[in-house]
Amino acid sequence: MSSKIQIYNYHSQPLDYDVQMDNNLLVKQNLSKISGGFLEKINLKAQSEEDCDVISALLQDSISKVSGCSYIEDLKCFRVILNRFCWEHSHKFEEEQCYHRVHSGLYIHNAKTIHVNDNFRKKTHHFYNLLAMHANGNEINLIFSDHRHIYITVDGILVYLKDLHEHYPTLSRPEHNFV
Repeated sequence: MSSKIQIYNYHSQPLDYDVQMDNNLLVKQNLSKISGGFLEKINLKAQSEEDCDVISALLQDSISKVSGCSYIEDLKCFRVILNRFCWEHSHKFEEEQCYHRVHSGLYIHNAKTIHVNDNFRKKTHHFYNLLAMHANGNEINLIFSDHRHIYITVDGILVYLKDLHEHYPTLSRPEHNFV
């Protein structure tokens, strides 16, 4: 599947890029090729379900807590602050086994209603892994570890992912063991 996504460099200059969606790994590798320089910050805009799939691939294994989520009523924007693993750069440092993380903001605009499952609200200061973000029509689902979910009903898809700070090194790379 191919999708046209509008990507911005950190100076808000738009770039057009065709993304081939064979699997998440391919998307991550393609995105690393457009970053241009060494560990550039990401600033993405998604306006379709396919665009959200690209952002979801970059968000995989991000860490957040409920207290890092907020709704800005005047802007109708749901915001999540995340500690994002930099999948788009991970292949560059495979031999050194040194990877990177960055603090990022996920901004979901046109939000009408936000539903958080009850067991999420009880532990607002616990950290959870963001497993995926799915857009389906006028609903965006954030799926976290331990069966935690946030469902956002929107009036049209408009999502931004923006790196907020410089990348910093980490020795660990997220791994998934499937049974």
